[in-house]
Amino acid sequence: MIELHTPDFHIAATLILIVLAVILYATERLSIERTSIVILAVLMLVFELAPLTPQAGHEKINAALLLRGFANPALIAVVCLLIVGEGLARTGALDWLVRFILRVTGDSGPAAILLTFATVLISGAFLNNTPVVIMFIPILESVVRQHGIAASRLMMPLSFIAIMAGMTTLIGSSTNLLISGTMEQLTGRPLGFFEFTIPGLGLAAVGIAYLVFIGPRLLKDRSSPMGEITESPNRRYIAQLTVGESSKLVGNEVSGDLLGISGSRVILLQREEQAFSPPYDGIVTRPGDTLVILATLEALAQAQTTYPHLHFAVSDEDLPADDVEAKARRGADQMLAEVMVAPGSRFEGGTLKEAGFHANFGCLVLGVERRAHVIRKGITDLRMRPGDILVIQGSREDLDRVRASHDFVVMDGSAQSLPAPHLAQLAGVIFAATVVSAAAGILPIAVAAFAGIALMVTTHVLTLRQAVKAVDRRIFLLVGASLALGQALTHTGGAALIADGLIGALADSGPAVLLSILFLGVAVMTNLLSNNATAVLFTPIAIGLAQGLGTDPLPFVLAVLFGANCAFATPIGYQTNLLVMGPGYYTFADFVRTGGPLVLVMWLAFTLLIPWYYGL
Repeated sequence: MIELHTPDFHIAATLILIVLAVILYATERLSIERTSIVILAVLMLVFELAPLTPQAGHEKINAALLLRGFANPALIAVVCLLIVGEGLARTGALDWLVRFILRVTGDSGPAAILLTFATVLISGAFLNNTPVVIMFIPILESVVRQHGIAASRLMMPLSFIAIMAGMTTLIGSSTNLLISGTMEQLTGRPLGFFEFTIPGLGLAAVGIAYLVFIGPRLLKDRSSPMGEITESPNRRYIAQLTVGESSKLVGNEVSGDLLGISGSRVILLQREEQAFSPPYDGIVTRPGDTLVILATLEALAQAQTTYPHLHFAVSDEDLPADDVEAKARRGADQMLAEVMVAPGSRFEGGTLKEAGFHANFGCLVLGVERRAHVIRKGITDLRMRPGDILVIQGSREDLDRVRASHDFVVMDGSAQSLPAPHLAQLAGVIFAATVVSAAAGILPIAVAAFAGIALMVTTHVLTLRQAVKAVDRRIFLLVGASLALGQALTHTGGAALIADGLIGALADSGPAVLLSILFLGVAVMTNLLSNNATAVLFTPIAIGLAQGLGTDPLPFVLAVLFGANCAFATPIGYQTNLLVMGPGYYTFADFVRTGGPLVLVMWLAFTLLIPWYYGL
């Protein structure tokens, strides 16, 4: 029986918590934030109630050590770079790239695609790849619509190329920064800004070749689930209407032609928790019933004037029941658009009703697509997530208001004029100074990035409120909890134990084989867990392996870095995969079919390239 105050107990407890964290993060039974808080709390309780006497060369494991990760310079750098990126996005500092691509390529679809992907590859090496993907999704949307290309052919490659670009520099991905910070803590040596650029470019070249020659054979042509409605000559929309107390429809028997308007059809009636579909078997309408209808734009406009007490999918506070003029006004000069909920949106986690979508933008939400599925009922109570696609109806002015908000990405490829060009230029200068000072070694990355956000706040590029909202609490808590698990694994001797076990099992295989196995293990885990959490947990093991073999730890750390960035096989492996899942109309299986082989290709390339490059 293991005693509570022995290293064996604490190693076992730490490994159990790591497995539990992996399961919870992968299954999303709890939110990332809740899982991180629970794991961190249990970890601190274990070492507080059953203290472990420090081993030689290790620190005492207590709350101070476990919480140290939240002040880790690498995590601070990640948070600061997110804020700096928010300054670039809010001022439109990179919109000139969008305008340049559209102007230079003109009507040439292949040229627009090639230039877009080349720009993503270059910018992704210096910018967080999430805003890069957000910026270029509308461009590709415009290309696919103008040239009749299936969006599924381009959206997944966009995400994958952005991820590959992040493998080439220290700030290309938050994963790289966190690995460098962990390496510095354990060895006293961080990664250099361009230290792994050459092998990173080699792996990226192999990955891009796969996307060019093999990927198109695996990607299926997928069209929007709304396609039959939005792309036919006589467009028909899905709309959600609520029957008011004074509506002329109260007491009428429900049927497909309930409204009596040409071009409209009732396809669903929702009453509290019950949903009725045809045939309706004598059901009569009641106040509060929700009708889901399929209708042309003209039919919707006529419905708004004929039935003024039918409320569209907005809350009563947003649109008074007796505001007939406002309803009728929306019947003319209307446009249909798809908008994507952006990461960090202030509407994330809220419902359309709570967000007051109509009050903010004047648009009606006709439907919601989530991960290539159309949600046709209860849309006002649906809690929005990043990557959700809202099908909205409104005037051109209404859609301009949506475009002006950084909470959504309008999927029409239209470029916006910069509202404050002097701030955009200033944001670009601050970002360039941040990158150059870090790349040249003038300042540590955390210091340069923190100085960058200080300049952005003091020069009013960002308000304090905007800066705070740019911080992703999920990354902050997940990384903090993962660093705590990494500290526990290191200072209990667990990392060394795992490393010794691997070395003992594969002692005759040599460093190259250990590198290959380490890369593959990390690549598998990053597609099930989180790239950041996987990187932080495996870095101590990688360094332990190198120390056990008496070799340079750099190749082993890079096995973790490159493996953690191979999040191609699942949509949950990386945030950019989730972002393109809606616009590309992908299923989970699409990522497995196309991204799974890419992971294996990258593994083979790493196995051949890295040992040769580092002389192992």
